[in-house]
Amino acid sequence: MENKALKTGVYYNENIFSEICEQPVDVDFTLPDYCPDISKIFKCKAVTRIISKGINGKNITVDGNVLITLLYCDNANNLCSYEYLYPFSKIKEMPDECDSTNLAVSSKCEYINCRAVTGRKVDIHGAVSLNIRVFKRCSNQIVSDYDDSNVELKRMIAPATVPIVYREKYLAIEEEISIGNTQPPVLSILRTQASPIISECKIMNDKTVAKGEMALTVLYCAEGLKAPQVLKTNLPFSQIIEMPGITEICECDIKPEIASLEVKPFAVMGGECRNFSVNAKLLLKCESYCVNEIAVIEDAFSTKYETELTKKPLTFNRICDTVNENCHIKKNVELSENIASVVDVWCEVQSKKVRFEKDKICLNATVLASMLACDGEDNVFFYEKAVDFEWSHTTSCSSENLSFDPVIEITSSGFTILNANCIELRAELTISGAVYEKNEVMLITDMQIFADKPCKCNKKGGMVVCFNLNQESLWNIARKYNASIQEIMAINDLENENISGKKMLLVPIN
Repeated sequence: MENKALKTGVYYNENIFSEICEQPVDVDFTLPDYCPDISKIFKCKAVTRIISKGINGKNITVDGNVLITLLYCDNANNLCSYEYLYPFSKIKEMPDECDSTNLAVSSKCEYINCRAVTGRKVDIHGAVSLNIRVFKRCSNQIVSDYDDSNVELKRMIAPATVPIVYREKYLAIEEEISIGNTQPPVLSILRTQASPIISECKIMNDKTVAKGEMALTVLYCAEGLKAPQVLKTNLPFSQIIEMPGITEICECDIKPEIASLEVKPFAVMGGECRNFSVNAKLLLKCESYCVNEIAVIEDAFSTKYETELTKKPLTFNRICDTVNENCHIKKNVELSENIASVVDVWCEVQSKKVRFEKDKICLNATVLASMLACDGEDNVFFYEKAVDFEWSHTTSCSSENLSFDPVIEITSSGFTILNANCIELRAELTISGAVYEKNEVMLITDMQIFADKPCKCNKKGGMVVCFNLNQESLWNIARKYNASIQEIMAINDLENENISGKKMLLVPIN
Protein backbone atom coordinates (compact mmCIF):
# COMPACT_ATOMS: atom_id res chain seq x y z
CA MET A 1 0.00 0.00 0.00
CA GLU A 2 1.23 3.51 -0.82
CA ASN A 3 2.78 5.19 2.18
CA LYS A 4 0.62 8.23 2.90
CA ALA A 5 2.52 9.31 5.99
CA LEU A 6 3.34 13.00 6.18
CA LYS A 7 6.55 13.79 8.06
CA THR A 8 8.11 16.79 9.68
CA GLY A 9 11.55 17.47 11.10
CA VAL A 10 12.15 17.85 14.84
CA TYR A 11 15.42 19.53 15.82
CA TYR A 12 17.46 18.73 18.90
CA ASN A 13 21.04 18.89 20.19
CA GLU A 14 22.74 15.51 20.08
CA ASN A 15 25.69 14.94 22.38
CA ILE A 16 28.50 13.43 20.32
CA PHE A 17 31.07 13.32 23.10
CA SER A 18 30.99 14.34 26.75
CA GLU A 19 33.69 13.81 29.37
CA ILE A 20 35.19 15.40 32.46
CA CYS A 21 38.93 14.84 32.54
CA GLU A 22 41.66 15.90 34.95
CA GLN A 23 44.74 17.96 34.16
CA PRO A 24 47.39 17.71 36.90
CA VAL A 25 49.32 20.79 38.02
CA ASP A 26 52.80 19.87 39.26
CA VAL A 27 55.42 22.58 39.20
CA ASP A 28 58.13 24.18 41.31
CA PHE A 29 59.53 27.64 40.69
CA THR A 30 62.02 30.07 42.18
CA LEU A 31 61.10 33.66 42.94
CA PRO A 32 62.80 36.26 40.71
CA ASP A 33 65.46 38.54 42.20
CA TYR A 34 63.10 41.50 42.62
CA CYS A 35 60.84 39.50 45.01
CA PRO A 36 61.77 39.32 48.70
CA ASP A 37 62.19 35.98 50.47
CA ILE A 38 59.18 34.11 51.78
CA SER A 39 58.60 34.18 55.52
CA LYS A 40 55.03 32.85 55.53
CA ILE A 41 52.60 31.90 52.76
CA PHE A 42 49.11 33.33 53.30
CA LYS A 43 47.27 32.14 50.22
CA CYS A 44 47.98 30.22 47.04
CA LYS A 45 45.21 30.75 44.49
CA ALA A 46 44.90 29.13 41.06
CA VAL A 47 42.66 30.38 38.24
CA THR A 48 42.40 28.28 35.10
CA ARG A 49 41.51 29.68 31.69
CA ILE A 50 41.09 28.16 28.23
CA ILE A 51 43.19 29.80 25.50
CA SER A 52 42.16 27.74 22.47
CA LYS A 53 40.38 24.53 21.53
CA GLY A 54 39.64 22.60 18.38
CA ILE A 55 38.75 19.29 16.75
CA ASN A 56 40.94 17.52 14.21
CA GLY A 57 39.49 14.20 13.11
CA LYS A 58 38.91 12.20 16.28
CA ASN A 59 41.18 14.37 18.45
CA ILE A 60 40.03 17.21 20.67
CA THR A 61 42.83 19.61 21.64
CA VAL A 62 42.43 22.02 24.57
CA ASP A 63 45.14 24.57 25.39
CA GLY A 64 45.01 26.68 28.50
CA ASN A 65 46.93 27.99 31.45
CA VAL A 66 46.70 28.14 35.22
CA LEU A 67 47.49 31.49 36.80
CA ILE A 68 48.99 30.79 40.22
CA THR A 69 48.99 33.76 42.60
CA LEU A 70 51.15 33.47 45.71
CA LEU A 71 50.25 35.86 48.53
CA TYR A 72 52.89 35.89 51.29
CA CYS A 73 54.75 38.04 53.76
CA ASP A 74 58.51 38.62 53.87
CA ASN A 75 60.87 38.66 56.86
CA ALA A 76 59.87 42.27 57.63
CA ASN A 77 56.18 41.26 57.70
CA ASN A 78 55.47 43.15 54.49
CA LEU A 79 52.71 41.78 52.27
CA CYS A 80 54.03 40.48 48.93
CA SER A 81 52.66 38.77 45.85
CA TYR A 82 53.99 36.80 42.88
CA GLU A 83 52.21 35.37 39.83
CA TYR A 84 53.31 32.27 37.93
CA LEU A 85 51.72 31.13 34.67
CA TYR A 86 51.51 27.36 34.17
CA PRO A 87 50.54 26.37 30.59
CA PHE A 88 48.94 23.03 29.71
CA SER A 89 47.66 21.15 26.69
CA LYS A 90 45.18 18.26 26.74
CA ILE A 91 44.28 15.88 23.91
CA LYS A 92 41.23 13.61 24.08
CA GLU A 93 40.26 11.09 21.42
CA MET A 94 36.62 10.58 20.41
CA PRO A 95 35.33 7.19 19.22
CA ASP A 96 34.45 8.56 15.75
CA GLU A 97 35.15 11.53 13.55
CA CYS A 98 32.37 14.09 13.26
CA ASP A 99 31.65 17.15 11.14
CA SER A 100 29.72 20.38 11.74
CA THR A 101 29.91 20.08 15.51
CA ASN A 102 30.10 22.56 18.38
CA LEU A 103 32.85 22.27 20.99
CA ALA A 104 32.28 23.71 24.46
CA VAL A 105 34.92 23.47 27.21
CA SER A 106 34.76 24.76 30.77
CA SER A 107 37.52 24.47 33.36
CA LYS A 108 37.76 24.59 37.12
CA CYS A 109 40.60 24.32 39.60
CA GLU A 110 39.64 21.44 41.90
CA TYR A 111 42.42 21.98 44.43
CA ILE A 112 45.85 23.58 44.81
CA ASN A 113 48.49 22.94 47.47
CA CYS A 114 51.78 24.73 47.91
CA ARG A 115 54.75 24.73 50.27
CA ALA A 116 57.88 26.83 50.53
CA VAL A 117 60.85 24.50 50.03
CA THR A 118 63.23 27.38 50.79
CA GLY A 119 62.79 31.12 51.19
CA ARG A 120 62.81 31.44 47.39
CA LYS A 121 61.60 28.11 46.04
CA VAL A 122 57.95 26.99 46.01
CA ASP A 123 56.50 23.54 45.25
CA ILE A 124 52.97 23.46 43.76
CA HIS A 125 50.61 20.48 43.37
CA GLY A 126 47.01 20.64 42.18
CA ALA A 127 44.48 19.52 39.62
CA VAL A 128 42.24 21.16 37.03
CA SER A 129 39.04 19.56 35.72
CA LEU A 130 38.09 20.07 32.06
CA ASN A 131 34.44 19.58 31.12
CA ILE A 132 34.45 18.79 27.39
CA ARG A 133 31.23 18.63 25.38
CA VAL A 134 30.88 18.04 21.64
CA PHE A 135 27.37 18.39 20.22
CA LYS A 136 25.56 19.16 16.99
CA ARG A 137 22.11 20.25 15.87
CA CYS A 138 20.31 17.24 14.41
CA SER A 139 16.90 16.57 12.90
CA ASN A 140 14.62 13.58 13.33
CA GLN A 141 11.81 12.92 10.85
CA ILE A 142 8.58 12.04 12.68
CA VAL A 143 5.09 11.27 11.37
CA SER A 144 2.90 14.36 11.76
CA ASP A 145 -0.18 13.20 9.79
CA TYR A 146 -1.55 10.35 7.65
CA ASP A 147 -3.69 10.87 4.56
CA ASP A 148 -6.30 8.15 5.09
CA SER A 149 -9.79 8.56 6.59
CA ASN A 150 -9.64 5.02 8.01
CA VAL A 151 -6.61 5.82 10.17
CA GLU A 152 -7.13 6.99 13.74
CA LEU A 153 -4.47 9.35 15.08
CA LYS A 154 -3.78 10.17 18.71
CA ARG A 155 -2.42 13.68 18.58
CA MET A 156 -0.63 15.62 21.28
CA ILE A 157 1.25 18.87 21.73
CA ALA A 158 4.85 18.47 22.86
CA PRO A 159 6.29 21.57 24.57
CA ALA A 160 9.82 21.94 23.27
CA THR A 161 12.72 24.35 23.22
CA VAL A 162 14.15 23.95 19.76
CA PRO A 163 17.91 24.64 19.60
CA ILE A 164 18.79 27.22 16.97
CA VAL A 165 22.51 27.99 17.11
CA TYR A 166 25.51 27.97 19.47
CA ARG A 167 28.15 30.70 19.21
CA GLU A 168 31.18 31.83 21.19
CA LYS A 169 32.33 35.43 21.01
CA TYR A 170 35.39 37.10 22.51
CA LEU A 171 35.08 40.64 23.82
CA ALA A 172 38.00 42.91 24.68
CA ILE A 173 37.81 45.42 27.53
CA GLU A 174 40.55 48.06 27.66
CA GLU A 175 40.35 50.79 30.27
CA GLU A 176 42.58 53.19 32.23
CA ILE A 177 41.62 53.74 35.86
CA SER A 178 42.98 56.59 37.96
CA ILE A 179 43.21 56.50 41.77
CA GLY A 180 43.31 60.32 41.90
CA ASN A 181 45.95 62.85 42.92
CA THR A 182 45.01 62.69 46.60
CA GLN A 183 46.05 59.04 46.92
CA PRO A 184 49.68 57.93 47.37
CA PRO A 185 51.36 56.44 44.28
CA VAL A 186 51.12 52.72 43.52
CA LEU A 187 54.11 50.50 44.27
CA SER A 188 52.85 47.03 43.29
CA ILE A 189 49.71 44.97 42.76
CA LEU A 190 48.97 42.19 45.25
CA ARG A 191 45.70 40.76 43.96
CA THR A 192 43.15 41.25 41.17
CA GLN A 193 39.68 39.77 40.84
CA ALA A 194 37.08 40.22 38.11
CA SER A 195 33.48 38.99 37.82
CA PRO A 196 31.48 39.52 34.60
CA ILE A 197 27.69 39.80 34.84
CA ILE A 198 25.17 39.85 31.97
CA SER A 199 22.43 42.35 32.85
CA GLU A 200 20.52 42.48 29.55
CA CYS A 201 20.13 40.32 26.46
CA LYS A 202 18.26 41.91 23.57
CA ILE A 203 17.37 39.62 20.66
CA MET A 204 16.92 40.80 17.07
CA ASN A 205 16.74 38.89 13.81
CA ASP A 206 19.94 36.84 13.36
CA LYS A 207 21.75 38.57 16.22
CA THR A 208 21.65 39.36 19.90
CA VAL A 209 23.06 42.24 21.95
CA ALA A 210 24.59 41.34 25.31
CA LYS A 211 25.07 44.08 27.89
CA GLY A 212 26.64 43.84 31.31
CA GLU A 213 29.50 44.91 33.50
CA MET A 214 32.70 43.48 34.91
CA ALA A 215 33.21 44.07 38.63
CA LEU A 216 36.96 44.61 39.19
CA THR A 217 38.85 44.62 42.50
CA VAL A 218 42.55 45.54 42.79
CA LEU A 219 44.55 45.15 46.02
CA TYR A 220 47.80 47.12 45.85
CA CYS A 221 50.66 48.50 47.91
CA ALA A 222 51.08 52.27 48.06
CA GLU A 223 54.07 54.48 48.86
CA GLY A 224 54.37 55.45 52.52
CA LEU A 225 51.60 53.11 53.67
CA LYS A 226 52.22 49.72 55.27
CA ALA A 227 48.61 48.60 54.94
CA PRO A 228 47.57 47.72 51.35
CA GLN A 229 44.87 49.70 49.55
CA VAL A 230 41.78 48.46 47.70
CA LEU A 231 40.34 49.79 44.45
CA LYS A 232 36.87 48.64 43.31
CA THR A 233 35.16 49.62 40.08
CA ASN A 234 32.64 48.35 37.52
CA LEU A 235 33.49 48.35 33.81
CA PRO A 236 30.45 48.23 31.47
CA PHE A 237 30.52 46.27 28.22
CA SER A 238 28.26 45.64 25.24
CA GLN A 239 28.64 43.17 22.39
CA ILE A 240 26.68 42.25 19.24
CA ILE A 241 26.77 38.51 18.55
CA GLU A 242 25.78 37.06 15.18
CA MET A 243 23.25 34.25 15.71
CA PRO A 244 21.92 33.00 12.33
CA GLY A 245 18.32 31.83 12.57
CA ILE A 246 17.42 33.54 15.84
CA THR A 247 14.32 35.76 15.99
CA GLU A 248 12.63 37.96 18.57
CA ILE A 249 10.47 35.07 19.81
CA CYS A 250 13.56 33.07 20.75
CA GLU A 251 15.55 33.01 23.98
CA CYS A 252 19.30 33.21 24.46
CA ASP A 253 21.28 31.72 27.35
CA ILE A 254 24.59 33.66 27.64
CA LYS A 255 27.33 32.65 30.05
CA PRO A 256 30.31 35.05 30.37
CA GLU A 257 33.80 33.89 31.36
CA ILE A 258 37.10 35.68 31.97
CA ALA A 259 39.46 34.46 29.21
CA SER A 260 42.36 36.72 30.24
CA LEU A 261 42.96 39.58 32.67
CA GLU A 262 45.95 41.89 32.98
CA VAL A 263 46.08 44.87 35.33
CA LYS A 264 49.26 46.96 35.48
CA PRO A 265 50.18 50.24 37.21
CA PHE A 266 51.73 52.88 34.96
CA ALA A 267 53.21 56.32 35.45
CA VAL A 268 51.72 59.55 34.11
CA MET A 269 53.24 63.03 34.00
CA GLY A 270 55.53 63.48 36.97
CA GLY A 271 56.65 59.85 37.01
CA GLU A 272 54.29 58.69 39.77
CA CYS A 273 52.11 55.61 39.26
CA ARG A 274 48.56 56.73 39.90
CA ASN A 275 46.86 54.84 37.09
CA PHE A 276 46.04 51.26 36.23
CA SER A 277 45.74 49.86 32.72
CA VAL A 278 43.16 47.11 32.42
CA ASN A 279 43.26 44.64 29.53
CA ALA A 280 40.65 41.91 29.79
CA LYS A 281 39.16 39.43 27.37
CA LEU A 282 35.73 37.95 28.00
CA LEU A 283 34.36 34.81 26.39
CA LEU A 284 30.61 34.92 25.82
CA LYS A 285 29.07 31.45 25.37
CA CYS A 286 25.71 31.91 23.67
CA GLU A 287 23.15 29.14 23.23
CA SER A 288 19.88 30.16 21.56
CA TYR A 289 16.51 28.40 21.61
CA CYS A 290 13.04 29.00 20.27
CA VAL A 291 10.27 27.97 22.64
CA ASN A 292 7.70 26.17 20.52
CA GLU A 293 4.83 23.72 20.75
CA ILE A 294 5.21 20.84 18.30
CA ALA A 295 2.16 18.93 17.07
CA VAL A 296 3.08 15.25 17.13
CA ILE A 297 1.36 11.84 16.89
CA GLU A 298 1.66 9.65 19.95
CA ASP A 299 -0.19 6.58 18.59
CA ALA A 300 -2.11 5.46 15.48
CA PHE A 301 -3.97 2.50 13.98
CA SER A 302 -6.13 1.63 10.96
CA THR A 303 -9.75 0.57 11.45
CA LYS A 304 -9.51 -1.75 8.41
CA TYR A 305 -5.99 -3.10 8.08
CA GLU A 306 -3.11 -4.20 10.26
CA THR A 307 -0.77 -1.38 11.22
CA GLU A 308 2.92 -1.38 12.01
CA LEU A 309 4.45 1.56 13.88
CA THR A 310 8.10 2.41 14.33
CA LYS A 311 8.67 4.51 17.46
CA LYS A 312 11.66 6.31 18.88
CA PRO A 313 12.06 8.11 22.20
CA LEU A 314 12.81 11.81 21.72
CA THR A 315 13.77 14.16 24.51
CA PHE A 316 12.42 17.70 24.44
CA ASN A 317 14.13 20.29 26.64
CA ARG A 318 12.15 23.44 27.22
CA ILE A 319 13.26 26.63 28.96
CA CYS A 320 10.44 27.09 31.46
CA ASP A 321 12.04 29.82 33.57
CA THR A 322 15.03 32.17 33.63
CA VAL A 323 16.78 33.36 36.78
CA ASN A 324 18.73 36.58 37.34
CA GLU A 325 18.63 37.50 41.01
CA ASN A 326 20.82 39.02 43.68
CA CYS A 327 21.54 37.22 46.93
CA HIS A 328 23.05 38.69 50.10
CA ILE A 329 25.15 36.90 52.70
CA LYS A 330 25.64 38.29 56.19
CA LYS A 331 27.46 36.33 58.89
CA ASN A 332 29.59 37.01 61.97
CA VAL A 333 33.13 35.61 61.78
CA GLU A 334 35.13 34.99 64.95
CA LEU A 335 38.89 35.69 64.73
CA SER A 336 41.72 34.11 66.66
CA GLU A 337 43.75 37.36 66.78
CA ASN A 338 42.85 40.87 67.94
CA ILE A 339 42.69 43.18 64.95
CA ALA A 340 42.70 46.96 64.55
CA SER A 341 41.71 47.16 60.88
CA VAL A 342 40.71 45.03 57.91
CA VAL A 343 42.68 45.51 54.69
CA ASP A 344 40.70 43.41 52.26
CA VAL A 345 37.93 40.83 52.16
CA TRP A 346 37.13 38.68 49.16
CA CYS A 347 35.02 35.60 48.51
CA GLU A 348 34.89 32.75 46.01
CA VAL A 349 32.33 30.01 45.46
CA GLN A 350 33.60 26.61 46.56
CA SER A 351 30.63 24.31 45.92
CA LYS A 352 26.97 24.38 44.94
CA LYS A 353 24.06 21.94 44.98
CA VAL A 354 20.59 22.43 43.49
CA ARG A 355 17.39 20.64 44.50
CA PHE A 356 13.72 21.13 43.63
CA GLU A 357 10.93 21.28 46.19
CA LYS A 358 7.34 21.65 44.91
CA ASP A 359 7.29 25.08 43.23
CA LYS A 360 10.75 26.17 44.42
CA ILE A 361 14.34 25.91 43.27
CA CYS A 362 16.64 25.57 46.29
CA LEU A 363 20.36 26.23 46.16
CA ASN A 364 22.86 25.27 48.86
CA ALA A 365 26.33 26.69 48.32
CA THR A 366 29.55 27.26 50.19
CA VAL A 367 31.57 30.45 49.86
CA LEU A 368 35.18 30.65 51.00
CA ALA A 369 35.79 34.06 52.58
CA SER A 370 39.38 35.32 52.75
CA MET A 371 40.48 38.28 54.82
CA LEU A 372 43.63 40.33 55.35
CA ALA A 373 43.67 42.24 58.64
CA CYS A 374 46.17 44.31 60.62
CA ASP A 375 46.87 44.66 64.32
CA GLY A 376 47.66 47.93 66.09
CA GLU A 377 51.21 47.92 64.69
CA ASP A 378 50.06 47.28 61.10
CA ASN A 379 51.25 43.68 61.14
CA VAL A 380 49.24 41.71 58.56
CA PHE A 381 47.23 38.57 59.38
CA PHE A 382 45.35 36.25 57.02
CA TYR A 383 42.09 34.38 57.74
CA GLU A 384 39.89 31.99 55.79
CA LYS A 385 36.35 30.96 56.64
CA ALA A 386 33.90 28.66 54.80
CA VAL A 387 30.42 30.19 54.86
CA ASP A 388 27.32 28.19 53.90
CA PHE A 389 24.25 29.91 52.50
CA GLU A 390 20.86 28.97 51.09
CA TRP A 391 18.82 30.60 48.34
CA SER A 392 15.42 29.75 46.90
CA HIS A 393 13.44 30.88 43.88
CA THR A 394 9.72 30.38 43.24
CA THR A 395 9.26 28.94 39.78
CA SER A 396 6.25 28.38 37.54
CA CYS A 397 7.75 25.13 36.19
CA SER A 398 5.44 22.27 37.14
CA SER A 399 7.41 19.30 35.77
CA GLU A 400 9.27 16.95 38.09
CA ASN A 401 12.12 16.55 35.61
CA LEU A 402 13.90 19.91 35.91
CA SER A 403 17.52 20.94 35.62
CA PHE A 404 19.28 24.16 36.62
CA ASP A 405 23.01 24.88 36.44
CA PRO A 406 23.34 28.38 37.90
CA VAL A 407 26.18 30.80 37.29
CA ILE A 408 27.15 32.33 40.65
CA GLU A 409 29.23 35.50 40.58
CA ILE A 410 30.30 37.40 43.69
CA THR A 411 29.90 41.05 42.80
CA SER A 412 31.01 42.65 46.08
CA SER A 413 32.32 41.83 49.54
CA GLY A 414 32.24 44.00 52.64
CA PHE A 415 32.63 43.95 56.40
CA THR A 416 31.95 45.69 59.68
CA ILE A 417 34.30 45.33 62.65
CA LEU A 418 32.15 44.39 65.64
CA ASN A 419 35.00 44.08 68.15
CA ALA A 420 38.70 43.22 68.26
CA ASN A 421 38.15 39.56 67.36
CA CYS A 422 34.87 39.52 65.44
CA ILE A 423 33.69 41.01 62.15
CA GLU A 424 30.40 40.95 60.28
CA LEU A 425 31.02 39.56 56.79
CA ARG A 426 28.82 40.73 53.91
CA ALA A 427 28.78 39.53 50.31
CA GLU A 428 26.53 40.15 47.34
CA LEU A 429 26.09 37.45 44.72
CA THR A 430 24.34 37.28 41.38
CA ILE A 431 22.64 33.98 40.56
CA SER A 432 21.62 33.51 36.93
CA GLY A 433 20.79 30.80 34.42
CA ALA A 434 18.01 29.01 32.55
CA VAL A 435 15.74 26.38 34.10
CA TYR A 436 15.11 23.47 31.73
CA GLU A 437 12.16 21.10 31.73
CA LYS A 438 12.89 17.67 30.25
CA ASN A 439 10.16 15.65 28.54
CA GLU A 440 10.77 12.27 26.89
CA VAL A 441 8.07 11.17 24.45
CA MET A 442 7.78 8.05 22.29
CA LEU A 443 7.07 9.39 18.81
CA ILE A 444 6.23 7.67 15.54
CA THR A 445 9.06 7.86 13.03
CA ASP A 446 7.44 5.53 10.47
CA MET A 447 4.04 3.99 9.84
CA GLN A 448 2.98 1.15 7.50
CA ILE A 449 -0.61 0.13 6.61
CA PHE A 450 -0.91 -3.40 5.10
CA ALA A 451 -3.88 -3.45 2.66
CA ASP A 452 -3.51 -7.22 2.16
CA LYS A 453 -3.96 -7.90 5.91
CA PRO A 454 -7.45 -6.96 7.15
CA CYS A 455 -7.92 -6.46 10.88
CA LYS A 456 -8.90 -9.59 12.82
CA CYS A 457 -12.07 -9.08 14.85
CA ASN A 458 -13.97 -11.41 17.15
CA LYS A 459 -17.23 -10.62 15.35
CA LYS A 460 -18.01 -9.55 11.82
CA GLY A 461 -20.02 -6.37 11.64
CA GLY A 462 -22.50 -5.00 14.16
CA MET A 463 -21.81 -3.87 17.69
CA VAL A 464 -20.03 -5.14 20.73
CA VAL A 465 -21.02 -4.22 24.25
CA CYS A 466 -18.04 -3.05 26.26
CA PHE A 467 -18.27 -2.78 30.05
CA ASN A 468 -15.53 -0.28 30.93
CA LEU A 469 -14.88 -1.68 34.41
CA ASN A 470 -11.18 -0.74 34.41
CA GLN A 471 -12.00 2.83 33.29
CA GLU A 472 -9.86 2.62 30.18
CA SER A 473 -9.46 5.64 27.93
CA LEU A 474 -11.64 5.93 24.84
CA TRP A 475 -8.51 5.68 22.72
CA ASN A 476 -7.52 2.30 24.21
CA ILE A 477 -11.04 0.93 23.70
CA ALA A 478 -11.13 2.06 20.07
CA ARG A 479 -7.68 0.60 19.44
CA LYS A 480 -8.67 -2.73 21.02
CA TYR A 481 -11.60 -3.16 18.60
CA ASN A 482 -10.10 -1.22 15.63
CA ALA A 483 -13.06 1.12 15.85
CA SER A 484 -13.54 4.76 14.93
CA ILE A 485 -13.48 7.12 17.91
CA GLN A 486 -15.95 9.49 16.27
CA GLU A 487 -18.44 6.64 15.70
CA ILE A 488 -18.15 5.48 19.33
CA MET A 489 -18.80 9.04 20.53
CA ALA A 490 -21.80 9.45 18.21
CA ILE A 491 -23.46 6.14 19.14
CA ASN A 492 -22.97 6.67 22.89
CA ASP A 493 -23.82 10.41 22.91
CA LEU A 494 -20.38 11.38 24.24
CA GLU A 495 -19.45 15.06 23.97
CA ASN A 496 -15.71 14.41 24.27
CA GLU A 497 -13.19 11.61 24.68
CA ASN A 498 -13.18 11.79 28.48
CA ILE A 499 -15.00 8.87 30.15
CA SER A 500 -15.86 9.37 33.81
CA GLY A 501 -16.45 6.35 36.02
CA LYS A 502 -17.47 2.83 35.02
CA LYS A 503 -19.60 2.89 31.89
CA MET A 504 -21.20 0.54 29.34
CA LEU A 505 -20.34 1.45 25.75
CA LEU A 506 -21.55 0.27 22.36
CA VAL A 507 -18.58 -0.16 20.05
CA PRO A 508 -19.10 -0.54 16.25
CA ILE A 509 -16.75 -3.14 14.76
CA ASN A 510 -15.88 -4.20 11.23
